[in-house]
Amino acid sequence: MHKRLTIAACAASCLSPGFSFAADQLAAVVVTATRQATRISEVIADVSVIDRETIEQAGPSATLGDLLARTPGIELSRAGSRGASESVFIRGANAGHTLILVDGLRISSATLGQSSLEAIPLAQVERIEILRGPASALYGSDAIGGVIRITTRRAADAPRLEVSAGVGSRGSRELMLAHANRVGQFDYAVRVADSRAEGVNAITNAASPAYNPDRDGFARRSLSLSATWRPREGIELGAHGIESDGVSHFDSSWPAANLDWQTRTRVVAHGVFVRARLAEAWQSELRLGRGEDHSITTPSSTAGQERDAFRTRQDQVVWQNDLTLPLGRGLVAVESLRESIDSTNVYTDLQRRTDSLVLGWNGSTGAHFWQIAARRDDNSQFGARTTQTLGYGYRLTDAWRLSASAGSSFKAPTFNDLYFPNTPFVGAGNPLLQPESGRSRELALRYEMGSTEAALTAFRNEIENLIQWQETAPGSFFFTPRNVATARITGWTATAKTWLGAWSVDAGLTVQEPKNLANGEALVRRARQFGSLGASRDFGHWSLGAELQASGPRYDAPDFTSGLNTKKMGGYGLVNLRGELRLDQGWSLFARVDNLFDKRYDVVRASTSDFAALGTTLFVGARFAVQ
Repeated sequence: MHKRLTIAACAASCLSPGFSFAADQLAAVVVTATRQATRISEVIADVSVIDRETIEQAGPSATLGDLLARTPGIELSRAGSRGASESVFIRGANAGHTLILVDGLRISSATLGQSSLEAIPLAQVERIEILRGPASALYGSDAIGGVIRITTRRAADAPRLEVSAGVGSRGSRELMLAHANRVGQFDYAVRVADSRAEGVNAITNAASPAYNPDRDGFARRSLSLSATWRPREGIELGAHGIESDGVSHFDSSWPAANLDWQTRTRVVAHGVFVRARLAEAWQSELRLGRGEDHSITTPSSTAGQERDAFRTRQDQVVWQNDLTLPLGRGLVAVESLRESIDSTNVYTDLQRRTDSLVLGWNGSTGAHFWQIAARRDDNSQFGARTTQTLGYGYRLTDAWRLSASAGSSFKAPTFNDLYFPNTPFVGAGNPLLQPESGRSRELALRYEMGSTEAALTAFRNEIENLIQWQETAPGSFFFTPRNVATARITGWTATAKTWLGAWSVDAGLTVQEPKNLANGEALVRRARQFGSLGASRDFGHWSLGAELQASGPRYDAPDFTSGLNTKKMGGYGLVNLRGELRLDQGWSLFARVDNLFDKRYDVVRASTSDFAALGTTLFVGARFAVQ
């Protein structure tokens, strides 16, 4: 498998130039790498962009996790059908080491310590920026492995009227309706979507105590709104909001396997902002918002309770100032984050506050370009943490550039880690925990000329004070978290894009060694090599594409006592096809087949249960748009 992936990536990276990419591809602007709009060809960080066209090509039946897993450096974990809980690993870091931002707002669960990716509908998303590598110096806690910045659709991005509908395998179906308009200096957009599927049986092995031969599907509805007013040049006021509410079914063993286990998840991100050019060299933005994550599971896994409910609210204030300096650009930002939780469980502390200061300087002169950033986070629970990053790049020629960077990062303990209530046969939190901390180094070589882009990025990320829940005594089934582990993740990622005749070709390959230094074992659910290869072409009114996704073996479900890996999941390769026919008067028809050859594979395997991955899936639909 490793050899086949290497050959595929090298073949794509060695393709000779053909036609040139569209100008917006080579001159793409990203925000995540520096917190300021910067041409992607001038950033030091390892960044990818997923635009609206790529999102539409993924098909309405795809989840956010499906889409991200087709991006270099990212692996997906999902326990069952689409709609089940999803996690991603960026460059081998833990799932909770990825910061998710929706329209600039945090939306993660403060009890679990990660975001509900499965609840974010692609129908509402215009653009996704992915920063691979630590970024706490810009964003604070959680950004040990990377940052995923999601931008929902706005009036400027959307057609005036858009309708999309489709159906597919296993009862999947989706309906989306959107309207946008501009009246003078005011514009607005509204978008609603409904998505559901019957799914497959989540657990496949009958020997599992949680085995229940039913279909575990999901249903989700979402709504997004945005409005912007520009009273005069240099001033912009706006409001935006997205809400997603869904129910997913799953299997569990307690108190009985045949119960209809389900989790309702609601994700909310609401915000208002004002942008103003206060002087020729001073651009300022003030943003206020709230991110929410609600989870209700029935029946309860706790004796005597009807349900398990958890709610996180994150009230956020960000004041960012971008300064044009005699050399480069400066960044000064002040942030305040207040996290609060409610739950059917009784926690000893229900809220915390973090106040932050961010300073940055990035720019270029001649062949040299650089990025410097430092951040101070003062948290009411664990005190202050300072993180920093330093990057330098040099243009060897017009086509080649070399860059290097180093930095530090951290992740705060979750409310579960600190204060989970003492529960028999479950465990209790540990208020003495310290934040996890990381140090990273990165070296990159990039090539851009004509129609061809290629990059090779080597990385090393060392993470200390990793929090692990450990059994207090063998056989007690009572677990408490401790800062006991240290991880080291080394590897490299290669990416390439080019045109071969009339075909657009792209490829990505990641080779890594994510290792727990305490016992020498590989970090679970992460492969040593994985990658993708894609090709697409337009034939008049037709657009066709094909993808290959491949992964090497991984491990899951380490032994509770020894911590050694016990469950091996084999490598796999998936072939996906898509097609679109663009008709007259704004109509188009589309179809997508995922896992064409019905490959059986695992992405999650517990100690007693094997979780299903989808076989061959087909989705067809129609789209109508009026500009």
